[in-house]
Formats: sequence, structure tokens, C-alpha cells
Amino acid sequence: MTLLVIVLYLLPMAIAMWVFFDSQKHGYTFTQGLLWAIGVFFLMIVFLPLYLVFRNKRRRSSTARAQTPLPPSTTPCFYCGHPYPGDPKTCPHCGQDLKIL
Repeated sequence: MTLLVIVLYLLPMAIAMWVFFDSQKHGYTFTQGLLWAIGVFFLMIVFLPLYLVFRNKRRRSSTARAQTPLPPSTTPCFYCGHPYPGDPKTCPHCGQDLKIL
């Protein structure tokens, strides 16, 4: 009987807690981590593999995002608000003169 309790309740609870804390380390919000943990607790066979796949995708996308160079500094146009890179004489979006001579 106690082995049945361990297998049916305590093991899924421990794995759900691991999923919750691991999701926090990987940048998920509190609510997202809680939802993953609840899903793993009730339907471990479905949600645990899904969590592991999405966790790896999130890790790969965050490392790829960290390796991309930052864009050059941009300045918003005074007239339309769209950002433009560099130091042009006219706004590339609305065509207004940006420099007064």
C-alpha cells in the first residue's frame, strides 16, 4: 500500500516540483511554471516530454538571441516616431527633413 502511495502521489509531486523550479531557472514566469507543474502532476506522460522539448527550444533560442549582435543605435523621428539608424538628412519613413541647415 505504501509503495502504491509513493508511486501514485509522491513521485509525481516530486517531479512536478522539479519542473516548477527548473522552469523558473529557464526564464518562465511564475504562472507558466505553475501550469507546467500542474500538468506534469496530473498527466505526466504527456506534459513531462512536452516540457522537456519546450525547455530545450527556449534554451536554444535564448542562446541564439544572446549571440546576435546588437543593432546600431537608433533615433526616433520627431514627426512620425519611427526609429531610424545612423544620421540621415530625411526620415526614411515619412520623408520629413531631420536636419535644419
